[in-house]
Amino acid sequence: MEMSKKGDGFSQKILCAQLHALYDLLQKRKAAILADPDLNPGNDELNNELEQIYHRCRLIQECFEQFCPS
Repeated sequence: MEMSKKGDGFSQKILCAQLHALYDLLQKRKAAILADPDLNPGNDELNNELEQIYHRCRLIQECFEQFCPS
């Protein structure tokens, strides 16, 4: 694990890489759900999962803004 210069165990580089990886996984799952023929207003399971993905992506974007340069 990459350490910070302060030696506190935090690495902004690693955090940003992990956030990007998580965001990419969520985007792939979102694309799969949107392409699923079973996605319809009556499919609560897929609709709920899609809503959770949108919420999590927004949280990750806030983390990008806070911790990750450009």
